Amino acid sequence: MRKRNGLALIMKSVPVFLYAAAHPTGKALDTIRRELGYYRPNFMGNQWAGWTMPDMLLEKPDEGPSEASRARGITMIGARPWVALYNIPILSTDFSVARRIARMVSARGGGLPTVQTLGLVHGEDSTEIACMLLEPNQIGADRVQNQVETLAVEEGVEVEKGYFTDFSPEMIIEKYMNLTSAQRD
Repeated sequence: MRKRNGLALIMKSVPVFLYAAAHPTGKALDTIRRELGYYRPNFMGNQWAGWTMPDMLLEKPDEGPSEASRARGITMIGARPWVALYNIPILSTDFSVARRIARMVSARGGGLPTVQTLGLVHGEDSTEIACMLLEPNQIGADRVQNQVETLAVEEGVEVEKGYFTDFSPEMIIEKYMNLTSAQRD
């Protein structure tokens, strides 16, 4: 009961947005992020460099207040099949190149189905393509990597091998099994 009361308290004090199967209409996470201004450029007017959250939200949350505290932020709750997060470094500081490649790789830009991308600054000497693979068993990291490499050649830039920013379902199961077997011993 205590955990339930804690969740109820959070949902009253923090704006909560529901997505996918948790939302009554199945609203997509990227749709909510777009509505909230998450993908708008905010660094020197031309690149995404992290979200600047307004105090008064542009969209009404599904639960909780319409004002967002900078200390607490917002939360998004959803239920959907596994999503893989895969980033590919581009050895160029030209952000417009990363952005162009990202657009051409994404489903929205006519690229790979079930792939969402975002061009990002990655340190002082490179940029990167951040990829969300919505159906990683259909369109995997290898296919995305190949597509980015092909487009990078056309742009005259080099690409490094990408990396996952999360654990695969298999890795999570393995970690869980190791944890439970260690607790039994």
